[in-house]
Amino acid sequence: MDALSEKLSTITLSGDSSILDVSRRQVKLVYVDVLNFSGTFFKRGNHWSFKSAQKKVNAFVQYAKNSDLKLKIFIDAFAESDEAIMKWKHRREVEVRKGERNMPQSMNVLLGDMFRSCGVEVCYSSEADNDDTLASHAHHDGACVLSQDRDFLRYKGRTYYIYTDAKMDYKCKRLRLIPRRDMVCHSSRREIISPPPATKPKDPGFVSLPDYLRGTPSPLTHHFTNVHITVRPLRQAYYAHLAIESNVCEEFPVYSDSEPTKVRWDVSSVPKDATLLHLLKDPKNAYKHFFGDMTRPEGVSSKDWSNHVYATYAVVLELCSLYMGTPLYNLLVKHAAQPA
Repeated sequence: MDALSEKLSTITLSGDSSILDVSRRQVKLVYVDVLNFSGTFFKRGNHWSFKSAQKKVNAFVQYAKNSDLKLKIFIDAFAESDEAIMKWKHRREVEVRKGERNMPQSMNVLLGDMFRSCGVEVCYSSEADNDDTLASHAHHDGACVLSQDRDFLRYKGRTYYIYTDAKMDYKCKRLRLIPRRDMVCHSSRREIISPPPATKPKDPGFVSLPDYLRGTPSPLTHHFTNVHITVRPLRQAYYAHLAIESNVCEEFPVYSDSEPTKVRWDVSSVPKDATLLHLLKDPKNAYKHFFGDMTRPEGVSSKDWSNHVYATYAVVLELCSLYMGTPLYNLLVKHAAQPA
């Protein structure tokens, strides 16, 4: 065990007054790679778990405060390399073929909303890769890193401690950080970016325009077209609101009826169109316009139908959220109705 690991192994956050709580001297700023811990807050396979997720976030933040930890949340919003995009597209194709969608649409936006509502600073990494961004900010700010990603070991001259998990002690109402034990780096070494890359306080939404590449929000792409395609006219209205002059290249995976084992990517050049601009400030009627007559296909399980209905609400309300400036979480709580 190296010197850094030894320091990490001594840091335990506990409600027992007989144990020295060195967090008050050595641990203050904790920069969280929060998408690594999405399963801590959201129930895998249940897209309607956003209310319970908010309660878990509330507890997580309060327990951190009780442990004298100041959190800062980092979420990826960076346009990836071609190689990373190809890997991402392959995973999305598997989802379409298998009819799966384990985590809810807009989870990255919701996590930002939830932590921000608790007074925690949220940073969307839009200028550089999220790992590069978080590592640089932690290094320059004297913070530690909370992430399961081994890539945080690769940065030359790093000064931050690394934790791989944070356990909530419900009895003591404190947060216990779990240090990384295996300090072997398998990635190529990399310099820490200086100065730290810029971030955005909210999800930039259409950061990659004039390209808009997304997966499928629903497990039922076999029965319906990709929900993103269904709500395209509403997105065109948002393009008009942004005063985008050139067409947007939209690309989504869809199920191939002619070849059951194949997934094709629907690629369209989409212009702005203000026709439905009025619906961006009217979430209830916006949803009714696109999905008011939707019915459950025969043979579809209750779970898949429920998650599909969530997806339809999410894609409509995330556009209304961007236009109105209202947190997506608030709109879901107010307007989204889970099927019985």
